[in-house]
Amino acid sequence: MAAIAAPPAAPAEDIVVLGRSIDAAKTSLAACIARQCPPDEEIKASLLVASRQFLAGDYVGARSGLLATRRRNARFDSRYPHDVADVHRALNLMSTLDGRGESARLSGLDATDALRSGLAADDPAILLQRLDSGSQLAHDGRIIGARQIFNDVAARAHRAGQIDVEAQALFRGAATYAALAEVDPSYRATAQSWVSRIESRREPGFDRYRDGLLLLKARLAAGRQHGKAAARALRDAPAVAEAVLLYEPDFTYQAPALATNLGGTSNASPEWADVAFWVAHDGSVADLRLVGQSQSPPGSWLARKTKAVEQRRYAPVTPGGDARGLYQVERYSIVYPLAPTSESRIPTRSPQGRIETTDLTAISTPPAP
Repeated sequence: MAAIAAPPAAPAEDIVVLGRSIDAAKTSLAACIARQCPPDEEIKASLLVASRQFLAGDYVGARSGLLATRRRNARFDSRYPHDVADVHRALNLMSTLDGRGESARLSGLDATDALRSGLAADDPAILLQRLDSGSQLAHDGRIIGARQIFNDVAARAHRAGQIDVEAQALFRGAATYAALAEVDPSYRATAQSWVSRIESRREPGFDRYRDGLLLLKARLAAGRQHGKAAARALRDAPAVAEAVLLYEPDFTYQAPALATNLGGTSNASPEWADVAFWVAHDGSVADLRLVGQSQSPPGSWLARKTKAVEQRRYAPVTPGGDARGLYQVERYSIVYPLAPTSESRIPTRSPQGRIETTDLTAISTPPAP
């Protein structure tokens, strides 16, 4: 299927319905605050508003509301550690989509601190949150920091006897370096060393990662080969019951910023697109289509991104379930990072955008056959 070039606008009635749902959620939140509801109730109401604003593409509004909720409720983290951590995690996402990378990173750390305030020191939720922070560092290209977190979490989990958490930490390290090796072959040896750290373990907690290791090896094998040999390495990967991405063409497109994003901090009209597709049983992508977009029509970046998605290869899908395969929905957003300039301490938006991907599959329903 050809890549999307000029996607249609979302139907007006869909926009109206979503707008009404946002208004209803805001009314419920305001009533909760007015009657001084417990912090966990306010947080849940605030997260509902933010999630609907996010779906509507109002990244600035969602972040602003979450910041207000954090100001009112962060001090209750010892009583409601998971709820307060949820606010910080939501801020992590919305700050990322608003181009505020440092704020996003700090929100991830705040989520860890909230859990530490109310949970036992050896609670696995704390270590798992740290793993998320490590993955974000890797996403931002801060590989040394990510590696340090993965190693530290693995060591702490091992001492606490939390084998499953240790396995997750090692697997994230292996997956991070396998992804790097696809772009830069000099990382292959490091990726293999992380794989070996998992292969040498025989505790039951590592069992669920065996197929994952086979998939990582398929990625590494494909990275060492070209053409038919690479395709064969991906095709021979073990079948799984979920969508596991093995390969996507290198996509480093940076779009020029809109004039409204230059010289200031505004991000009132972000560009985004929701794209649905099927992962077929052989791991190929089929029936890719646009299912939503921003009011500011996405630029040429969307056609290039969808072309790369169409060339993805996933692990083969196990038989059963929907005959069409696995239904997936992703949002692609162009983000213009905020950063201080050499002339001023006031941050301004970069004139170059990058694409951020948000998985919407969990809240999406497959179309009827």
